[in-house]
Amino acid sequence: MTKIKLYDNDTVIDDKDKLIGTDANGLATKNYGISELTSYISSETMSHPVILTGLIDASTDQDAAANGVPIGGVYSNSGQLFIRLV
Repeated sequence: MTKIKLYDNDTVIDDKDKLIGTDANGLATKNYGISELTSYISSETMSHPVILTGLIDASTDQDAAANGVPIGGVYSNSGQLFIRLV
């Protein structure tokens, strides 16, 4: 088996793709399907919601930028969540 860093990067992820990982029970190396991993993460996220506090309240991306929110950063406006795009 070659070193992981020598494998080509796959820029198109498909539900049928697989990842290699270690099972926590017994530490065996196993394959994990993207679709199964997606389902697992979705179910865990729904049962353990993320709570964001201390967000900048801004009316627009420009207002958010003026208040220090970076591009890709999160801010709120009247209780709604926004991602700064510009």
